[in-house]
Amino acid sequence: MHRVMLLACLWLFICIALNAKPLYIITGKVIDSEDKPLPFANISLHLKKDSSLIKATACDETGNFTLELEPKSEQLYFLKVSMVFFQPLIQEIAPLSNAKTDIDLGIIRLETKQQVLNEVQVSGKKPFIERKSDRYVVNVESSILASGSSAFEVLQKAPGVTINYLDAITMKGKSGVLIMIDGKPTPMSGSDLANYLKALPSNSLDRIEIITNPPAKYDAAGNAGIIDIKMKKDQRFGTNGNLSANYGQGVYPKTGVSLNLNHREKNFNIFGNANYSYRQGLNKLNLYREFFENQSRTGAYDQQNYLVFPFNFYLARLGSDFYLPNGKTVVGFVATGSLNRFKPNGQNNSDVEDESGQKVSSFSTSNHSKDVWPNYSINLNAKHSFDSAGTELNIDLDYARFENNTEQNFLTKYFDVQHQPLASDYYLYGDLKGKLKIRSLKMDFSKNLNHQGKLEAGIKSSMVDADNDLAFFDKSNPVPVYDSTKSNHFIYKENINAAYINLQQEWQKFSLQAGFRVEQTIAKGNQLVNGQSFDKNYVNLFPSLFINYAVSPQYNMGFNVSRRLDRPNYEQLNPFKFFLDPSTYKEGNPYLNPQYSWNFEWNHNFNKNYNLSFTYSSTEDNITEVIGPVEGQNRITVQTNENLTRFENYSISGSAHFDILKNWSSMLNVNSWIGKYKGEFANTHLSDGNLVLELSSTNSFKFENDWAGELNFSYQTPQVYGFMHLNTMWGLGLGIQKQVFQKKLSLKLSATDIFWTNLPSASIYYRDYFERFDVKRETRVLSLSVNYKFGSTKISGGRKRTSGAEEEKKRASAGGN
Repeated sequence: MHRVMLLACLWLFICIALNAKPLYIITGKVIDSEDKPLPFANISLHLKKDSSLIKATACDETGNFTLELEPKSEQLYFLKVSMVFFQPLIQEIAPLSNAKTDIDLGIIRLETKQQVLNEVQVSGKKPFIERKSDRYVVNVESSILASGSSAFEVLQKAPGVTINYLDAITMKGKSGVLIMIDGKPTPMSGSDLANYLKALPSNSLDRIEIITNPPAKYDAAGNAGIIDIKMKKDQRFGTNGNLSANYGQGVYPKTGVSLNLNHREKNFNIFGNANYSYRQGLNKLNLYREFFENQSRTGAYDQQNYLVFPFNFYLARLGSDFYLPNGKTVVGFVATGSLNRFKPNGQNNSDVEDESGQKVSSFSTSNHSKDVWPNYSINLNAKHSFDSAGTELNIDLDYARFENNTEQNFLTKYFDVQHQPLASDYYLYGDLKGKLKIRSLKMDFSKNLNHQGKLEAGIKSSMVDADNDLAFFDKSNPVPVYDSTKSNHFIYKENINAAYINLQQEWQKFSLQAGFRVEQTIAKGNQLVNGQSFDKNYVNLFPSLFINYAVSPQYNMGFNVSRRLDRPNYEQLNPFKFFLDPSTYKEGNPYLNPQYSWNFEWNHNFNKNYNLSFTYSSTEDNITEVIGPVEGQNRITVQTNENLTRFENYSISGSAHFDILKNWSSMLNVNSWIGKYKGEFANTHLSDGNLVLELSSTNSFKFENDWAGELNFSYQTPQVYGFMHLNTMWGLGLGIQKQVFQKKLSLKLSATDIFWTNLPSASIYYRDYFERFDVKRETRVLSLSVNYKFGSTKISGGRKRTSGAEEEKKRASAGGN
């Protein structure tokens, strides 16, 4: 693998040397009649002889623009500058071959239009899944099948993303996925994150971006890559918005309503949205567990667990951007608040077998819980442009607070083979309270250098305080008894300081990006009940390199390499015990170490519609979710996280977008990987892995009279995940859409996982333990959604930005990996 990488790099440099040609750069600045910059004005370069478009771009937030091209002959050109509310301007440009390689057009002034503009209707539709040079983009609103669903269900359809029955999120078989929402990971993890995503309605999402190998500018976390969930934010001038409602029926009902509003002027915009969703889901888990000693069977549990969880989810966001009179500074804020209320109700029935497989007794556990999780966060941000050459400073200040209040009631009854009472009932009561505070300051500086170069540098500091108090009481008798073996009070404090530098350089066909990041982590944990504690302080270096080369107008290729880490998220560190029944519980591991990985990727793009990439990663101390027997306890099983010695991943990914017929377009994604695990848990040595193939196809159909259809298919072969062997999964979905009232009103009807087959089942193997399971979830749902757009349809460019508390919120929001 390393030899192939070196040969590829050598070939790139040879091609560059043989194909180097002069590059012409055209720059300028667009202002209005009051000498104020016009951000996002459209710039296009045309041949004068036939007006054919050569290249196009848009101004940045300071009104500056840059165009680069290679002139092919003594041609005359003209530049067109346009923006809504302004008279377009056309400026001739002499033959570029007679000019210097840098052409500065100076100030370009646009005059305001006097007449009222007719509103322009935007009829273009993005595909559900787009493949860009550095990421996949899942355009949620473009999918008929995504309407009326949740963010959790949309993620399950994303290319390369797998969510197992433990709600662990992996990409191409790799754990360590960085989950962000609007560039800021929400501090929830494992089942907490899953519950949030299951309650988050899809109609509040704009798109999901999947980045497999981020550069040094991003936090070093995210061995498998980044999944960034972008919420809706309208960028049109004037006042506009949309109102949507949906109803879905699986085994249980789901419904929701959302309102998005936006008002945008030339110098400011304010936006907000409010969402409510009610989603009732199920988790039907069938388990068969066998216990062994010295390779001889000692007994087994045959268990059926049925859990129903109704979510009442409220979400509100408010934000604004202000362009100050100096024309160089933009300040803004985004405030988000959510409240998730749900009451899980479960019933577990277990048959107890002896060594010969005969039933000897049984027990049943009922679970009635009440959860209230309020969360809120605020981001203050500013951007200042020092000059017209692109020298900028971005500052982000973040504060977030996440709470959970959970009341659990477990009642277990024991029976003999005739289903007569065998022992006294066991009533366990749990009172769980958790608080998490995040403060973060981030500053990013960027400067455009001569000849298409760019320098980026930044610093970041974050502080996290977590306080989780879990108290369990035995209420089997009239006087409750505090249970110190199950209770705990865990205090965790963390400070991360980071700095990075990133250099980019672009030539005619070749681009290079090199980065270096350093991070210091200071972490302290204290268990107040048993007095155990830990204190960690370590510094890590993270280099990255990205090389891209345009071999021809139809073929581009690139190579990148980076070192990354994943710190354990806060739930993985929390030593609390969460019970399914007396024989099964989930527990964090406060002694988890970070996992470190090297990632290599070689990607190719053909005709902009076909993509192919080869990746390799090697991870040390891989954090893996495991389920296995508890040492020293009889027939007790724990779900926790462990550091496995090593994980290697080899993968090939391809995507193709093509038109099968005039009104039928298709997006095909193929991912194949080999994941190899090495490590030890529960007295079992692990050295296992397999070849996995994942296929997904999204087909869009256009019919007359504004009718549209969609057909989705997904298939995944068996996969090894640590000690777990997952079976084949596949699913099929259908949807139709009708637009009326000049496409302002959309009606969508969809059916997901029609055959109810996209469900996990697996087997787990240890030296003294075997488990097989299958899970039924609400993947098959029939949904009807209505969306109405109102207000202005004049388009403006948006200010793209992220906040500073990215990695910390991810670790509170990352799935158990």
